[in-house]
Amino acid sequence: MIGLNKAFAALVGAGAVAQTAAFAPAASRNSHVQLQMTSDEVVDVDTRNVRIMAPLTAVAASVLPLTSMVAPAVAASSSPFEAGMKKSFPGSLPNSAVALRVAAALKDRGYTATNTLFASSVCSDEINDTADSIVADLQNKMQVDGVFNLGGLGGLPFVGITGMGAFLSHCPEQGKVFIVFGPHVGIDAKGTVGTVERIGQDGPHTSCGAGIGAYKAIMGKPVSDEDMAFIGTKDFQEEYIIAKLRDRLDVLRGKEPSDEAITYVTNKMYDLVWEMLRGEINAYTTKDGFWKNTSEVTLLGGIVVNRGHGQGTPGGEDFFQPLMLKSLTQAGETDLYGEVFGDFAALAAPHRNAKYV
Repeated sequence: MIGLNKAFAALVGAGAVAQTAAFAPAASRNSHVQLQMTSDEVVDVDTRNVRIMAPLTAVAASVLPLTSMVAPAVAASSSPFEAGMKKSFPGSLPNSAVALRVAAALKDRGYTATNTLFASSVCSDEINDTADSIVADLQNKMQVDGVFNLGGLGGLPFVGITGMGAFLSHCPEQGKVFIVFGPHVGIDAKGTVGTVERIGQDGPHTSCGAGIGAYKAIMGKPVSDEDMAFIGTKDFQEEYIIAKLRDRLDVLRGKEPSDEAITYVTNKMYDLVWEMLRGEINAYTTKDGFWKNTSEVTLLGGIVVNRGHGQGTPGGEDFFQPLMLKSLTQAGETDLYGEVFGDFAALAAPHRNAKYV
């Protein structure tokens, strides 16, 4: 398990903190060299149950020495934003906490500033491109120079096979590839899911506009001018999202928009991002000769939770709900999720696959 103490020690070179076996399942491997369709079942049942049931207070006690650097998981906060996040996206962590743990785990696997090629597939919304974003925090803690942008609307890797090929061709010799991906969603200061305050604007606005705009179009709901900016016959990215979401949102038909509905849509957006990304990666990892130059591909998937900024909001860094962390080599696939995030309460696959009520 990569706890915060170990993560910090690994990054500053102070040595590793002993692991706790109760939260560290044996890595699960298979012989395939492509990402599997069901491989987003991120952890084994025992680890998942521990992650769901373990009280956050026990974890918080172990990270108090680092609270000045990295905020712990959501614990005893009464703010509407954090209450809404805890209800809709349980297990979300501050970006800095996620980046600290992941960077330490990758360092243990031999990822360095000179052998690592880094890409992101998150929504092109500027709210995700700040100094405190999950991408920027990972970049800083991994000390890599540049980030290849794979993502378009909703975080889907619309660069396609050509863009993925261009990215992978930049890998250092016998280097390693790291990709962070997922959709985003706003939660405003009142705790409403799907809206967020933006600097210089009055009141909260839609986030993610692409996902929520597609949801409204599919449901036949009135679409605002803001949402219409994402929809049009010449807008192939949004039309693609609408087409791919349509059958997945049947359970929401006849129901009024709500926090639960937007949460459901966001999780289905995650599935869309993962399915497209998996297909693009598999197109290359299954080719003869791919592994001669690339030694490992690691994927971090989850949902970016944006918080409001501007007048009347407390501000602060965004959060990230980690749903997947896995590594792919020529020998097969390794699940790293339990090792890195197994001590925090998250629902991962059971949450995303739960029936809408």
